[in-house]
Amino acid sequence: MCKPTEIESVAPLPVAGAIRLVRSSGLACLLVFSLLAGPSWGQQADPSAEIPADLTSLSLESLMNIQVTSVSRHQQGLGTAAAAIHVITRDDIRRSGATSLADALKLAPGVQVARIDSSKWAVSIRGFAGRFANKLLVLMDGRSLYTPFFSGVFWDTHDTLLEDVERIEVIRGPGASLWGSNAVNGVINIITRNSSGTLGSLASVSAGSYEKGTAAVRHGFTLGDETDMRIYAKHLVRGDGVLPDGSDADDSWQLSRAGFRSDSALNAYDSLTLSGDVYEGRYDETYTYYRLPTPANSDYDYVVDSTARDRGVNLMARWQRNLREKGSLSLQFYYEYSDRDMDILGERRNTFDAEFNHRVILDRHDVVWGLGYRLSRDAMRNTSIGRYDDESESTHHISGFVHDQITLIPQTLTLILGARLEHHNFTGYEFQPNARLSWTPSPERTVWAAVSRAVRIPFRGERDFKYRFMTLPPAPGLPLPLRLEIDGTDGFESETLLAYEVGFRTEPFSGFSFDVAAFYNIYDNLRVTEAGPVFLESPDNLAQLYLLRNDMEGRSYGFEIAASWTPMDWWRLQAAYSYIDLRMKMKKDYTDVINQGNAEGSTPQHQVSLRSGFDLARNVTLDLWLRGVDRVEYIDRQSIDGYATLDARLAWMPTRNLELSLVGQNLLDSHHPEFIPEFINTTPSEVERSVYAKVEWQF
Repeated sequence: MCKPTEIESVAPLPVAGAIRLVRSSGLACLLVFSLLAGPSWGQQADPSAEIPADLTSLSLESLMNIQVTSVSRHQQGLGTAAAAIHVITRDDIRRSGATSLADALKLAPGVQVARIDSSKWAVSIRGFAGRFANKLLVLMDGRSLYTPFFSGVFWDTHDTLLEDVERIEVIRGPGASLWGSNAVNGVINIITRNSSGTLGSLASVSAGSYEKGTAAVRHGFTLGDETDMRIYAKHLVRGDGVLPDGSDADDSWQLSRAGFRSDSALNAYDSLTLSGDVYEGRYDETYTYYRLPTPANSDYDYVVDSTARDRGVNLMARWQRNLREKGSLSLQFYYEYSDRDMDILGERRNTFDAEFNHRVILDRHDVVWGLGYRLSRDAMRNTSIGRYDDESESTHHISGFVHDQITLIPQTLTLILGARLEHHNFTGYEFQPNARLSWTPSPERTVWAAVSRAVRIPFRGERDFKYRFMTLPPAPGLPLPLRLEIDGTDGFESETLLAYEVGFRTEPFSGFSFDVAAFYNIYDNLRVTEAGPVFLESPDNLAQLYLLRNDMEGRSYGFEIAASWTPMDWWRLQAAYSYIDLRMKMKKDYTDVINQGNAEGSTPQHQVSLRSGFDLARNVTLDLWLRGVDRVEYIDRQSIDGYATLDARLAWMPTRNLELSLVGQNLLDSHHPEFIPEFINTTPSEVERSVYAKVEWQF
């Protein structure tokens, strides 16, 4: 949703290739040097089973056989998975120099990650980018991070100790039949390490020009013969970004958090996992507000510097039973409390979630079915800018699913059928089916295809939120000031997707692997605004309401390519390229050119990533990471030119348990913009060149 102001004609979105982006930065030599790079293939799905921290020690064939869980809710080899899945490993995160979960997601092909300011990111998969990208479901150890507050993920809240992340499984494409509504364009599953793999102590400290300081400690220990546990604490301070003129933006960020995880083997068949976190953060931001003038204040717009605060706690318990060769059972509960206080609005929320899963193995059928229930209750703090009709409301979400993996030809041809039925307060029943076919003619090659339906259920604001976002001064044809307001509507429905996908993986020769996935998506009932008539609100001003409607449809198509090559034992190259094209159209006679144009243009058509990792000596590593991102084109805001970034990390381990590293980020220019917020009028900052040093000690 955007400002319905008067616009000028905008030139068509340019098709600027990633090669041109990089060439314009004078990096042709580095491109040749890192030509055939690709993401590493994955990591073992069982969190209790540790694999080598440095996956470059494994062959490509071994990597493609590593187990993942996000595609079918049980372990299967990554190379034969019937989905566009990529796994970001613990070693990938460490050697990239990423300092947040959002930045680590840049390692996956087809994922758009753009920084808005010091504490905010726009993260999306296959289009519809935004701070509140609402078609992407994010999980951490089975707990949904998707918030109904604004229908998206607050990435500043979900910062965790990156050293404890075992892997991040990224599915590009719908995952709704398994994981539920809002898993429309993709699923990100963040899996932390089993506590048995984090015994002992860890301390790390980093500081730099932009990353002002981060300190973290962790201690893992044994509680009896069959229980391991870890506790951790972390505090970070990030400085201000910069504005286009190079001056400091008022957007610094601080966050403190602590937590624990315990894993117990109750007996030969049962296991229990308990985990929890508590956090508190604050971040500065600058708002631009609009008002009706008064004798004391004649300006129509004004700027407010404010400090938002965020705090919360979560607790989770998961019991699992292994039924030997017949399958497994699991039961999971979690509770979460969150309290976010922003200048525009505030929210307190309590969420309780319960989920039961049962896997049954019957001859050629591998069936997983489950039931789930979620209760969420909010309490809103209204302001003069944004307000809800009801300050408190509870929502109930009931779901059930079944997923059958049918072996048609052993080790060669597999058919997967699945469906999920959900009931939600706002939209009633939703049906989300899925069909996939996987053909593996040889151990080195897999071809797969899929067709899926997914829905994005509305959040409460799309039904009863009122947002006073702009006031226009008198002008020719406008005798009085005009106040503009966006209003939710009771009849707002779910957005829907019908997706078609195909993919191919191969290892044509030892040390080289290749993965390509293509998609065609058909969207319906997308969100736009319908302009109401201008009316006299008071003797001193006019008003116009913009009502939220499901009156846009569209389609997108594109592909993602990833390759990996290990020319020598001490050198690994990785590359990824993605392309997407989105086209939207209105379903009614009126035209919301702003939301239509921004849906088409806010996602870069081309993205390229090139990584080169060297083991220079037994205890010295060097990693280079080059990214190119195409231009994005907004209708009501300034466009952002394509840009290229280069990160470099040099690490030295003088002893087995001590690592010293130096990381340079965004080294190609002094600063550049990456995204402009689409809904709330906060001032974005630009990403600047920075450097930080880190010391990590395990003992």
